[in-house]
Parts: sequence; C-alpha cells; structure tokens
Amino acid sequence: MTPRISIIMPVWNGEKFLAAAVDSLLAQTFTDFELLVIDDGSTDRTPEILKGYTDPRLRVQRLDHAGIVVALNFGVAQAKAEWIARQDADDISLPRRLEAQWKALNSNPNAILAHSHVDWIGEDGRNLGSIGARFPKTRAFVALKLCFQCPIAHSTVMFNKPVFDKVGGYCPEERHAEDYSLWGRMIERGEFIGLPERLVKFRIHPLSVSKQNLEIQLALTKKIGTEHCKRFMNLSDAEAQRAHAALTTPSRERQWKEWWWFLTRCIPRLRWKSAELRFWLALQTAKTLAGF
Repeated sequence: MTPRISIIMPVWNGEKFLAAAVDSLLAQTFTDFELLVIDDGSTDRTPEILKGYTDPRLRVQRLDHAGIVVALNFGVAQAKAEWIARQDADDISLPRRLEAQWKALNSNPNAILAHSHVDWIGEDGRNLGSIGARFPKTRAFVALKLCFQCPIAHSTVMFNKPVFDKVGGYCPEERHAEDYSLWGRMIERGEFIGLPERLVKFRIHPLSVSKQNLEIQLALTKKIGTEHCKRFMNLSDAEAQRAHAALTTPSRERQWKEWWWFLTRCIPRLRWKSAELRFWLALQTAKTLAGF
C-alpha cells in the first residue's frame, strides 16, 4: 500500500547522530509512513548503522557523493507518498510531530506546507531552549520574513509533493540555501501552516552544514531575500534592494525615513496580510522610533 507520508532524510558521514534521528522517526505516533534515507556516499559507519534496522518502513538508497541538493531531489523523486516530511540526520522529531502536522494539513484544503517551532540542542543533546526571532504562524508573516531571512527550519516541514514538482524542486545553484529559495516559490501556490508547538529538536554543532558554509549562506540569503521582496511586493530591482536593506538593518540603527518609506510604499503592496504581520510591523516601528 502507498504510505500517506514519505520522510526524506539525506545523510553524508552522519554516524554520530544518525541512530537518534532515525529512532525518533520510527517512534512516531503516526505510523503510516515510509522513511527514505539517502546515503550520499558516506565513508564512515553510516551504511553499517542503517543495515542494523529491520523496520520495513525504512528504505535506504545509496548514491555516489554529489551533495545535499542532488540527494534531496532524488529522495523526493523516489518518494511514494503525496506528502513529504523532511528531517536532517542530526535532528530529532518528537513523537507527535507527524500526527500534529498531518491533522493541521488535513484541516485546511488550501494548505500545502506545515512547519513547526523547534527547541535547539547542542552536540551533546543538551537543550539550549528556543532561540531566535518570533515564530511565524501565518502565510503573510512567513512571506514578509522570507524577504530578509529563512524563517522555517528545514527539518520541521511537511509539504505537498505535486506542488514541489510544479515549482521545480530544490535548486542546485542555491545549495546551502536551497530550502530558502523553495519556500519562496511554494508560498505563492498555497497556504503555509505554522504550528507553534516545538515538535523538533534542532541540533547545533561544529560539523553542521550551516556552520561550515556560513559565508556562502549569507550571500545567497541576501540574493534570495531581495528577489522575494521584488516578487511578493511587486517592486523594481532598486526598490527591492532598498526594502531588503530596511528589513535587515537593526532597529536601533534604522533611519526613520527608510522605515517609513518601507511601511507606506512596500507593505501596502505585499500580497498577503494578517494580524500577526501587523503586530510585528507595529513592534518594529516602535523600536525604530525609540532607537531600540
């Protein structure tokens, strides 16, 4: 039978955290899934660890090492289900993660993606709490955040495979920010649901891909964020660059003239609106006026 959900987990030399990641998924309260692990040419104990599992829901595909984007696109292409859940091989899903996301997506016929809040953990598994900016729950606020940062943790998403295929999947040219670009294309096709529950433990450690490629990520983030400003608010190239600068400048350094221009020129043209979005803008305006 075709599973309802296909979980895609790429791994490359991930022996240190792999078992904990796989175990967290096999222990889900929602059981109608396949777990497709794409071994991207690992040379450590990764293949040995995976061979130790006997659960029939686990499928392993081994590739010659070609990088995460190739592994991800291959995994989604091999997936049997209409809904794709993602998790990296160093993160941990809490037992109710799939159940909660499945219920949320099925409660909204226009929804094409669900994501959740996270708790951050260290290399040793120690809980670091919930770090970062305000968690976005509505499509409008996610869209605005996509104009200057990636507000969705990749390991928390569950998305619609047909929509993924229609927008072209993960882009090889945007490796190290491949998810950021994808969310910007997918959000134009349907609703995003943000679940404020912390359903995933997101691991921070020196060997993580984001840590090793920070400079590349920052350059791509600026490029992709500016493009989102242009598309979501129907701006010219120059206006999109100016809007991106207004959003990325810390509030204590932000010039009121530039923020007022953004509020009056760009926000009215943003395609989506929500109370959550308006609250954030009001908060940023107050901080800008106070120089805080």
